[in-house]
This record gives sequence, structure tokens and C-alpha cells, in this order.
Amino acid sequence: MKHSYLTKALTLMLTLIFGLLTMSVFAVSADETESDAEYEAKKAAYREKIMADDVTADDLLIGSWVSFYSFEKDSYEYQLDQMAAAGINFNMFPRNFGSGAMFDADYWNNIEEQYAKRNMVYQMNGSMAEKNIAIGVEYAAGKEHCIGYHLVDEPTADKFPEIARLVKLYREADATRYPLVNLFPSYAPEWALGGTYREHVTNFVETIGAENIDYLSHDYYPFRDGGVVLTDIFADMEVIRSVAYENGKLKTHAYPQSTAWNGTRMPTEGEMRWNVYGYLAYGFKALSWFNLVCPGSSDTEGEGFRDSIIYRDGTIRDPELFEAFSELNWEVRGLSSLLMNLDAAHAYHTDKGTNGVELLPEDYFLQPSGRNEFVISVMEPKEGDDQYIMIFNKNTKRKSATCKFTVDISSDVKWLEYFDPFIGEYIPVMFEEGMLKDTFRTGEGKLYRLRYDDPPVDTEEPTEEPTEEPTEEPTEAPTEQPTETPTEQATDAPVPEATEAQSEIPSVEASETQTEATSSEGCGAVTASVALPLLLCGLIAARCARKRREEGAE
Repeated sequence: MKHSYLTKALTLMLTLIFGLLTMSVFAVSADETESDAEYEAKKAAYREKIMADDVTADDLLIGSWVSFYSFEKDSYEYQLDQMAAAGINFNMFPRNFGSGAMFDADYWNNIEEQYAKRNMVYQMNGSMAEKNIAIGVEYAAGKEHCIGYHLVDEPTADKFPEIARLVKLYREADATRYPLVNLFPSYAPEWALGGTYREHVTNFVETIGAENIDYLSHDYYPFRDGGVVLTDIFADMEVIRSVAYENGKLKTHAYPQSTAWNGTRMPTEGEMRWNVYGYLAYGFKALSWFNLVCPGSSDTEGEGFRDSIIYRDGTIRDPELFEAFSELNWEVRGLSSLLMNLDAAHAYHTDKGTNGVELLPEDYFLQPSGRNEFVISVMEPKEGDDQYIMIFNKNTKRKSATCKFTVDISSDVKWLEYFDPFIGEYIPVMFEEGMLKDTFRTGEGKLYRLRYDDPPVDTEEPTEEPTEEPTEEPTEAPTEQPTETPTEQATDAPVPEATEAQSEIPSVEASETQTEATSSEGCGAVTASVALPLLLCGLIAARCARKRREEGAE
């Protein structure tokens, strides 16, 4: 009996606390659910807008090299629908892969109709055969979704003069569409390159003429057997970027890897993102996956192609990877409106582990804190005055990383705006104590607009109490002086009992302090709902303790 009052009081206190905490969690969960629903609605609306906007050569293109499997398995229309839903807006070969034949007028009329329905663009097959130029130009006439001709892939340096002649003939016959030539990577044999890789690319531009090139293109496949990732790809990106930049800021095109064949492997979701954002950080304006569909007729013939996003029989072996692939494509397209107006003037690496690249200058206004591997790209606008940077996470191992960068306050950059590619909106990013802190997924790049004006003031959660009339109503905030409250309200209680009762509840103030600290970290819903019940339950416990002493005295 002596402990019955205390037991009941403690039970009541715990029940109240549990109930109120549960209510608080539900309140926070409801807020988060509402916020998530709002974000998903914005995401859906932005995707609808992207899908509705006309795709042209002025958009950031993302497509594929081999894009179709057997039409006996699934129709041409079904496969195009699948591609469009996966975010692809461009095909190098709009139906029959790799054929140099120009087919006939009906064939290309059907291609135009199908691509127009899905708001996609394509190239005409083309070839190095001069006779196909006139035929191709005739078939392409009036077709708004045909943006160019595929001329040749990975020519050796000795073929450049002949390519230059054919490109000029294409340009004379059709000035509105470009003939695409794709160059070797740097690991091609020297006899094919005709010198160093920079010499190879420079020689191509000088021979063809920068005025005749719409896209300076190359390929490089970094994901090798045994989990190897060839980081020398960045040296190739730097060559393509700098040669294009120095020759009138040409657009650039590349082939991210999404296929496994002899000596290579399928990349992970994070590695695909790393491959894509690496190119975006270097200012590339068009990407063609190698490949959407697994090439070849078997896993053992030819180059041993054995896997892709879609296998050659039309099956999707890894649905989660396919979904991630699709989301990445839409993410890239969400950046198109900005990136097409920006040129990468520099792509600075923050670590010294990669050869042939620019290192971040020591006096740059943003410096990484710790041993973080990033590329910080300086983006120059073609039009307008807004300045941007892209911060790209080079690390392919960690799933995500929260990283800090010190900010030079003398740089006049006062805050940043992150452009969210999923909803098409800017999100303010403030510096905290001279630091930029942000979280990056594996291989993720983030595009920021530099702001030189004063940052917006957060009026919803002021960090300081209002200074107006601070002393008029002090009694409305008794929790600011908790030690005075018992003195004011316990004048008729015996001093020893009041003092003893207070000694029974020292944890109330500690609990209030703890919940207030939690509130400062974004859990304010818990503070208001727990502090008052804790105080009430503490008083109940003290009253029960007093009753227990009275029973003991009897």
C-alpha cells in the first residue's frame, strides 16, 4: 500500500508521455507526408511540362546507340513508347541499327510520324558513301524531327581529309542538319590516333573546320571487369571540353556506358550516374547510351556483348536498374533548360588523383573540407548574367556523402541556389559559419546559381526573440523562469514539504531543456506537447510522495 500512490502516479505519467509522444510523431509524420505529396505533385507537373515541350537540337539530348530488339517480340511502336517513358528523346539509329542503306521515302515518312507522336528526334542513317548524301537530304526534307545524319564512327586519323570533304558536301546540301562523326577514346592505338589524344582531336577540328561541326563527339568505356573504374576518362573529357571551348564553344556529345562485353561489365546505378554527371560537369550537351539494348546475336559471338539495360530478347533482367536508368534520364532532361545555356569554362578537380585534368586553384572561393573527391565546374552563360557552378561527386564507392566546403567571404558570393532537376525550382542554400554543407548521392552533380545579394530572411522560424516590447508581458512565458513559479504558488505549503517536493522533480526542467534542444534540430512538435505534461506529471509524483510520507508517519 505504501507504494500504490507512487506506482499509480508513475503509470499515469508514462501513459501521458507515451500518448503525447505518439501524437507528436503522428503530427510530424503527417507534416512529412503532406510535404512528400506536395513534392511528388510538383515532380509530376514538371515531368509533364518536359514531355509537352517540343524537343529540338537546342535541347539536351539523351538517347542510345543500339535501341531496338526483334520486332517479332514487341512492335516498333511499343518499343518507342518504352523508350519515351524511360526519358529517352533521341535516337542515333531510329529503327534499323547501323545500316548504311537509305531505305525509301515511305520508311522515313513513317519514322517521322512515329517520332513526332512521342516528341522525340532522330538522325538519318547516312554513311561515308557520297551517293547517299543527295538521297538522305531528299528524304530528310520537311521532317522537323530529323536533326542530322550519322556519318561515321571512330575513324582513324588518315580518314579525316575524306570526312572533311563529305561533311562540306552535306553542309552545302543541307545547312540545317549536321553530319555526326564520333572519335576514338584515348586508349585507341597511337597509329589510329596519329599522335597524342589532344593532337588527334585538334587535328580533327582543324581538318573538318569548326564551322562545320555541331557536336564534337567521343566515346570512352570506364567500367571494366573486376570492379575497375578507369578514371582517365576525365582526361579525355578535358581534351574534348577544352578543344570545343577554344573553337567557338562547340556542343559536345558522348556515350555513357550501360552494356557489358569482353573486358567490361554492367555499371551500378551509382556508376551510371557518375558517368552521366561527369560529362555534364564538363559541359556535354548530348549523350547516347551504349546501349539501351544488348547488341549482337549471342553472348559469345563478335565482341561478346552479354548484357544491357534491356537484353537482346526484350527482357529487363534488372527492373530496379531499369527504373534508376529511367529516372536518371528524366533528371538530366530536367536540367536541359539551364545547361544548354551554359559552357564549362573550367572543370576543377579537388584531389590530385587524376592525371590530365585541371586542379582547383588554391584561391578559388570554394574549397573542400577534408579528403573529398569532387569536380567543381565553372559554368559561363551564353546569355544573361547569372553565374553557375556544378559540384560533382567523383566518389563511386559511397552511397551518399554529406560534405563541407569552406567559403571565402571576400568573394562576394553570399549564398547559393540549388536547381532541383526533378521539380524545376531553385532551393536556397545558405552558408553556415562560412561553410557550404550539402549531401551528394554516388556520382551526383548539383547545379548552383551564385547569389551576390543578401540572402532571404526566414520569417517562419526567427533565430532571435523579437526586440519590440520585451518587458510588457513577462508572466505569459513562465517557462523562461521555472525556478520562480513554485515560490509564487506554494506560499501556503510548509517549507520543508515544498522543498522536499521540489527535490522529487528535478528531471522536469532537464526534460524541458532537452526537448527544447531537440526543437532546434527540427523536432519542435515534440517540445510543446511534452514539456507541460512532464511538469504536471512531476507535480503529481510529488503529491503522491507527500501522501506516502503521511501514511508512513501514521
